[in-house]
Parts: sequence; structure tokens; C-alpha cells
Amino acid sequence: MQISFHGAASEVTGSCHLVETSAGRVLLDCGMIQGGKERHERNREPFGFDATTLDAVVLSHAHIDHCGRLPVLRKAGYKGPIYATPATIELVRILLSDSGHIQEEDARWTIKRLRKKGKDASHVKPLYTRAEALQVLDQFVAVDFDRWRALDGLGRLRFIMAGHILGAAIVELELEDGDECRHVTFSGDLGVEGARLLARPDRVECPEVLLIESTYGDRERDDTEDRTELLYEIVRDTVERGGKVVIPSFAVGRTQEMLARLNDLVESGRLSGVPVFVDSPMAVEATEVFTKFPDAYAKEARRLYCSGDAPMEFPGLRLVTRVEDSKAINASRVPSVIISASGMCTAGRIKHHLKHEIGNPRSTVLFVGYQARGSLGRVIQNGTSPVRIHGDTFDVRARIEQIPGFSAHADRSALLDWYDGLGGNPQHTFVVHGDPDAAGALAKTLEERGTNAVVPELGSSFEL
Repeated sequence: MQISFHGAASEVTGSCHLVETSAGRVLLDCGMIQGGKERHERNREPFGFDATTLDAVVLSHAHIDHCGRLPVLRKAGYKGPIYATPATIELVRILLSDSGHIQEEDARWTIKRLRKKGKDASHVKPLYTRAEALQVLDQFVAVDFDRWRALDGLGRLRFIMAGHILGAAIVELELEDGDECRHVTFSGDLGVEGARLLARPDRVECPEVLLIESTYGDRERDDTEDRTELLYEIVRDTVERGGKVVIPSFAVGRTQEMLARLNDLVESGRLSGVPVFVDSPMAVEATEVFTKFPDAYAKEARRLYCSGDAPMEFPGLRLVTRVEDSKAINASRVPSVIISASGMCTAGRIKHHLKHEIGNPRSTVLFVGYQARGSLGRVIQNGTSPVRIHGDTFDVRARIEQIPGFSAHADRSALLDWYDGLGGNPQHTFVVHGDPDAAGALAKTLEERGTNAVVPELGSSFEL
């Protein structure tokens, strides 16, 4: 068996791992590289493998850094099955459609800029179009949680609930390799203990080979204070100053978790009368998908749902899709909460809200998730001022706050707790989906626990 790493190796985004046995080739995820000026070039680079020779693709979850290059893979010749959970497939439809739209808009913007400078723009093409993104949906095969699914001639697959976002799965593979059966587990992205909306990650049996994420492999979540209470204090203080709370939030997962927390605050009377806007067509669609899969909810959220109290609906909530309504939010000076995508401020309506509020000392920009290196979110989070947004420069006068506990990624302790739940040590462990420091710290600790832990470099391969 051979495993090679074509993304999310000594970095966070671009998840893409190839597992090869004598029976065939299985690709785990095919994600987009996010953050950094070089991301556009890297996403266009040819794959480090022949897409036409793949036998199966297995998708752990719907985030773009895990599924965003699937249309590129199709264009490169892969026409086979893509296995995912039913909820993941519904969310992929939303996210890839939006991603295709963004690629088209980016291309139009680049063409306009080049022509304005009198330069040739004939070479500029979108990475893929919305139509090309949606073509990939025909290749998806739904696999329910906790049920083995045969992979024709390869072995079998099972999805275990990961709790990261709706539909997110830990991937278990039993692959034929000559006379052997090789057991490979891919953690995907693991969720958190104590999330308001989704259940915690399930346990799995110890595999022969483990691929484990390490986004927070060197950090503990700051849970010394209640996350909902911290959110309340930031919103209350900002509203009292007459400002707005602008929350860059991933449309899938983070937005719904924020709504569940705000639901508690509004329905308890503590934030009554404060308008809350979800300004993201994609987040609005995703929230509707979340209502279809209550079995994935955490215990308290499921109890509320079963009692008829929707955990993501409350007075004062407005779900915004029209551009005119989005502009009206910025025109209004009424103190409010604005949740908008993208979560790393790399695209979408959040950039317009930042342009209007980042220079307002009464307002607050609240980060509730990971900001990749090179992203606008990381630049703002690091205290840089001024910052460039849509080509213009803005002084940062708004308060910059963060509540890292809202991240949908397991922190160091939770990762180690999940690993210890394997009940043994894999023969080989590959630490992926983390910056070098985070991945290295987790790998060192796993080595001390008795496994052969490696942080693979991009493009590296291992014969096992």
C-alpha cells in the first residue's frame, strides 16, 4: 500500500490524500487551497496523479477546503463515484455552486482590471464555472453513517459521525491489497465537545493506518469562560456603544452554531430587540439543510427540536439573500449583529460589511473561527492597520475580538482524547491538516504515545 499527500500536508487547506493498493486507487477529499496570494496559481496546478486512473473518491465533509477542487478533478478526467453522507451531498450542492460563482466573478474582475490597464486578458478563465461545479453532483453516491458500503473491487467503506459540521464523517476504509486487508482511518475534521448544535465525534476502532487532522494540534481552546456568555458581553457592549457586531462566519457549520447560541440569548430575554442578520444566501440555504437532519444535533438541541422549539429561529432574526437588503444593512445605523461569509474574509458579502464598519470605533469585528495564513481575516486578527479591501485602504478603528472556543475543530486535548479512544496505537500515523507548528506538536505527542507519527510534506509518498 502507498499513501501520497497532495494537499493539507504541513498546511491547513487543500485536503487531498491518495491511498493506493494492488486493488485500486482511492482519493480522500479534493479540497481547494485557501489563503495566501499563491492560492490562485496552486489551485490551477495539475494534480500530482492521473485523475483518470482513480477508482473512487471519498469525501469527508462539505467545506470547500475539502471538496472545492472536485470540479477540477472532473475536468481532469475523473468520472467515477464520489462517496459522501446524504447531508454532505446536500451541502456540497450549495457550496460548489457558490464556489463556481466566485470563480466566475474573480475571472470577470481580473479581465476588467487588465483591460483597464490596456493589457491582454484573453488568457483569463475561471477555475471552473457554476455549471461545471454542478455537473459533479451526478457522481455522488450517498452512504449513511455507521453502515459498511462495498467499494467495487476495492474493499469497503464506513462513515462515522465526526461532529465538525453537518454530515461530516470520519472515514474508515478496509481495502484489499493482495492477500491482505488494510485498515485505514481518516479523521477528516473532528468536531468539538460542548458544541451547542452538533453532537461530539464518535469513537472508532484502532486502525493499521491513521490520518489525523491537527488544526489545533498545539493549542487548547480557551473554555475558562462560557462561550455564550462571552458572545453576550461583546454584543451587549457594542450595542451600548451604538455600533454593530460584524461576525465573519463560515456559511456551513459556524453560522448555525452562532444562531443556536443567539437563540438562547434572545429567548432568555437578554438580547431582546437586537436585530440579527444572516447576510449570506449560502448560509441561508445551509441553515435550511440543517433543519432536515435533527438526528445529528447534540442532546439539548435535539430536545428543543422535538419539543417544537427550532434551535435556530428567534424573534429579530432576518435571513438576507437579496443584494438590496444587504446594502440596506450597511445604510442603517441601528445597532445590530451581522453574520456573513466568508469566514476568513476572502470573498463574499463580509468584505462589504467590513468596508463599512472596520473604521467605526463603535463597532466590533468578532472572529469565531480559524483564520488561515494570508487571509484578510488573519491580517485583521493580527492587528494590522490599515488593511486593503477591494483594492481600497481602510484604517482599523473597530474593536477586534475573538472567541476561539467557537471553532468547529477539536483542540489539542480533544484530539488526544479522541486518539486515546482508539484503544491502541496505529502502526502508522500521518498528521495532516495543520500548520507546521501545530502538526509537529501533535506528532511529537503521538510519538510519545507509541505510534510512528509523521508530518508529511506536500507531494510526499509512503510505502507501507
